[in-house]
Amino acid sequence: MSYQNRYILEFSGLSDGVHHFDFTIDGGFFRESGYEDIQQCNILILVEMNKQPDMLELKINFSGTVVCECDRCLEEYDQPVEGTERLIVKFGAEDAEPADDIIILPPQEPKVDLSQFFYESIILLLPQRKVHPDDENGKSKCNPEIIKKLEELNQQKKNNDPRWDELKKITFKN
Repeated sequence: MSYQNRYILEFSGLSDGVHHFDFTIDGGFFRESGYEDIQQCNILILVEMNKQPDMLELKINFSGTVVCECDRCLEEYDQPVEGTERLIVKFGAEDAEPADDIIILPPQEPKVDLSQFFYESIILLLPQRKVHPDDENGKSKCNPEIIKKLEELNQQKKNNDPRWDELKKITFKN
């Protein structure tokens, strides 16, 4: 079975009221989606659905970890992923311009595919800059050899090149 087919929420036949569902996402979900930056993850998704005659209101909680490559030392680490999203599923004509948190389905549709919403939400829950978190003493957990090399390169960059000293004294006067 395709990963995307695992995230279809079938609501026909359910009574109005609150219902709970849970889903698990692993690295295969992202590989099948073509997103190569995430190879490993373990994310639990809890969905609380309030079914009403004319719409579904979904409260979606994400929690788990994604194995990321550190932008500083290029080693892998576990990035916690936590968040809550809200999604509204309305029934009616698909002509209306939906918002990011609204899906419009035909009135006779018995299910909704949540895979794209899960994909986008998890990507947005990741930080833009992925680096090892600091330990309890405030010290970086990055590879110490890489950090030392980066500091050496940074120090070399700060040192002035004496060949430019005389040129810096020249000012243009018009």
